[in-house]
Amino acid sequence: MAITLSTGTVVAIAATYGVSVTMSALTNASEAVATLAAGHGVVVGDFLEVNSGWGRLNQRIVRVKAVSTNDITLEKIDTTSTTFYPAGQGIGNIRRITSWMNLTQVAEINMSGGEQQYYDITALEDVVGKQIPTVRSPISMTITVFYDQTLSWNSNVLTADAARIPYGMLMTMANGSKVVANAYWSMQRVPQVATNQALKTSISLSYAAEPMGY
Repeated sequence: MAITLSTGTVVAIAATYGVSVTMSALTNASEAVATLAAGHGVVVGDFLEVNSGWGRLNQRIVRVKAVSTNDITLEKIDTTSTTFYPAGQGIGNIRRITSWMNLTQVAEINMSGGEQQYYDITALEDVVGKQIPTVRSPISMTITVFYDQTLSWNSNVLTADAARIPYGMLMTMANGSKVVANAYWSMQRVPQVATNQALKTSISLSYAAEPMGY
């Protein structure tokens, strides 16, 4: 058993991206291999935003496990099921996240959503209710920070807020494990004010695709 304390957790927003690179092939494998256009610049350990014809992969942030010329392995992306990942239909493009900006003065992080939803299929003759799984509820994240408009990352978050498109989020725990996701960002401009309390504000994230843990 391993227990990791929250102390030392760092959250970052994707600060810069590389150019979009065409993905001409994507395999069905226990770890998918993508073929990129020449000159892609991707190296092992990079995080990529993947835009794919496969809905279960589209807009996810994934890490690169291996690079062999123009073929890159997407770590922990299992596409063996041709039901969920129809052969030949996963192509699209990728963008490298070329730098991250750490959020400082974080006071608290709260998660919500992601619960499995169900559809009731109880028939009249049943004496016990029955449900089948459908989708999971939307995942959202609220980051409470000590209010300071001069912090260097403010402009990054405000840019993401104004853009109304997903930006990468990277959360690194003290033990080195990581959670990465693509999310819509929104920051409260007005601080919370209470008697004898530090000024705080909140950043809200709504995940655009399923997160990945590494």
